[in-house]
Amino acid sequence: MSDRKRPVKYRERAKKTLIEFQATAWLLYIYSMPFLFAALWQLISGRLWYFLMSFGCFFGVLLSAVWMSKGRKNKYHFQQRKYTLQQPFPLMFLASLSLGVSSFVGSFMVAGLGLMSALGHGIAATVGSWLWYGLDAVGGSAFNEVKDKDSQTILAVSEQSIVNIEQAEKYIDNLALKGYLHDIVRLARNVIETLVENPEQIPQARRFLHSYLDATESVIARYAKTHKQVENDTLDNNFKTVLQNIVNVFSEQQQKLIENDVFDLDVDIEVLNTLLEKQGIN
Repeated sequence: MSDRKRPVKYRERAKKTLIEFQATAWLLYIYSMPFLFAALWQLISGRLWYFLMSFGCFFGVLLSAVWMSKGRKNKYHFQQRKYTLQQPFPLMFLASLSLGVSSFVGSFMVAGLGLMSALGHGIAATVGSWLWYGLDAVGGSAFNEVKDKDSQTILAVSEQSIVNIEQAEKYIDNLALKGYLHDIVRLARNVIETLVENPEQIPQARRFLHSYLDATESVIARYAKTHKQVENDTLDNNFKTVLQNIVNVFSEQQQKLIENDVFDLDVDIEVLNTLLEKQGIN
């Protein structure tokens, strides 16, 4: 790998690591440690009942940390999407309640605080969790006039393909290829937006969304997965040619959709498949 590509690779890897780090509820994992130490001390002291209570509080806080981390990741992925069929399960809210209950039980049953004081600790833990981590993402449907469930599913699945292309882009270092991928994502999102505004055209675009967009996602994902394993300039050049053709076809199909023309994709898809085989990508 050239020195020019290496810094880009490290920046993308660092960005991905940072996102994963930010999604993890590290404070809750740290907050669970005193309960673990208390449980070990009670076990050493032979106080079985207090050991069970302390360990139960530790497990409750640890479970809250796991739920909160999972909920934050779900929130991040949900906010990346505009067209979703259902809201994610409110794990962040559930985690905050579990944290509050564990803090209350630990304060009252283990630390021996008064009822009101322990209740205050539990409420403070719950509210503090809301203020620090926030709550689960809540959003209304963006389907607007699209009422048909099949059409909603088509749009949601198509948007997932677009998001997958965006994710695959993070593993590609070449700035020129990234530019083509940005164009593909932009054009694909424009197609989705146009279909939402004109739901009667969704049946016409079904072949485009199912065949062309899926094929594009598959090709990009395979290239992103394998191109770093081998040094092959020919593969990069062929992939660039494929992306150029995909951008052209996406642009043409968007224009046809705007002009209310029926999508004529049979020839385009055959051309794409032939091109992929010829270029050694498929």
